[in-house]
Amino acid sequence: MQPGDYVYIPANMLHVAVNRGATPAIFMGSRNEASAAESVVMRPDMDARVP
Repeated sequence: MQPGDYVYIPANMLHVAVNRGATPAIFMGSRNEASAAESVVMRPDMDARVP
């Protein structure tokens, strides 16, 4: 990702945002679903897979 890039994450795709660079990053996310909070599923069992 570079400044100004967009990323599309399909529905029900397990994902996490990680900044692996030396420079602090700003992430702005948006969703097109009115009930977005209700559809978020936390997966603490996957935390160990994020390096």
